[in-house]
Amino acid sequence: MTNLSIWEFLNERRLEVTPTASKESFLESRLFQMVLSGDAKLPLDLVEEVAELMGCDKHQLFRMAMRQFYDDKAISLFERMLGSPVTDEEQKWLHEIRSAVDGPVSAPSGMAKRLVRALAKPNGSE
Repeated sequence: MTNLSIWEFLNERRLEVTPTASKESFLESRLFQMVLSGDAKLPLDLVEEVAELMGCDKHQLFRMAMRQFYDDKAISLFERMLGSPVTDEEQKWLHEIRSAVDGPVSAPSGMAKRLVRALAKPNGSE
């Protein structure tokens, strides 16, 4: 993860994003301009929307936004209490597993573990 402040990160992303008409309305808002200048904090409830508009990872942006409000010790506590972070890709795997099971998901058998490892390996790697 980057050590940039959220406003530095968003300013860098802003340079990489090609704005569209729908993006312009929010990205040009006074609130967003204040976040970019470091004069305002990005509200946590807007993180997902901003991540989508800026084309960045919402989990990474959320962690950066939390650092505006909480210190590292508090964030570590949240992460321990809420469990390991899950990427969008991992969420897709979980969705597939849950949709394949009728009812509660049981612990993986040895065969299931080997099958998942085989499926998760990139083609041609060992």
